[in-house]
Amino acid sequence: GVFKAVRGEYGSGKTFFSRWLQERARRLGFVSSEVQVSETQTPLHRLETVYRRLCEHLATSDCRSGALRTVVDSWFYTLEQDVLQATGPDSDAALLEATERLLEQRLATVSERAPAFAACLRAYRRALAAGEPDLADGLLAWLSGQPNVGARIRRAAGIKGDIDHYGALGCLQGLLTILRDAGFRGLVLVLDEVETLQRVRGDVRDRGLNALRQLMDEIDAGRYPGLYLLLTG
Repeated sequence: GVFKAVRGEYGSGKTFFSRWLQERARRLGFVSSEVQVSETQTPLHRLETVYRRLCEHLATSDCRSGALRTVVDSWFYTLEQDVLQATGPDSDAALLEATERLLEQRLATVSERAPAFAACLRAYRRALAAGEPDLADGLLAWLSGQPNVGARIRRAAGIKGDIDHYGALGCLQGLLTILRDAGFRGLVLVLDEVETLQRVRGDVRDRGLNALRQLMDEIDAGRYPGLYLLLTG
């Protein structure tokens, strides 16, 4: 993982450049997402809002937006193929059980920090296997950071509440694990218009800068392998 910053005056082409870079990254096998920093919609001191927009704008070479479902389903398909090659289970139930064991192995590190992420993925796959698409859709909504997901859906996965600021950091780790195992090279995340931090109240600006520092420190410490962070402002 690495982070870079692009600085320039208004109209100098920062956003154009970042979108060109994302297009290039997708052609090289990365997934990309662009999040515009906003005082009201995506304030940096609330990383759960940044994570939500990241998931909404997730893009692959084949899907220009909203690619989270494609990524998750590709990951489960990869797990199933690994299980079939290794053990060749003799029934759908045995395949489901073996895939869940492999899921737990692949997400072991992430589960220590964000156990709800793995629990939601497990429940999502069970919902699909049971022919409950509405439940699966609700679980995917929770996984993408959407607020106010129904209690019935959360109970199905044994999770409580919505993803918060610290939960978002753990879920980002989980997402990177999925991307790697599904065959993608990583995630290019663009935080656009970071200069909006200069126009907010002092205490809000300090919290936003602290969240950005926290994210950069954790990338530098190697906690987000495969994440390339680009800031523009």
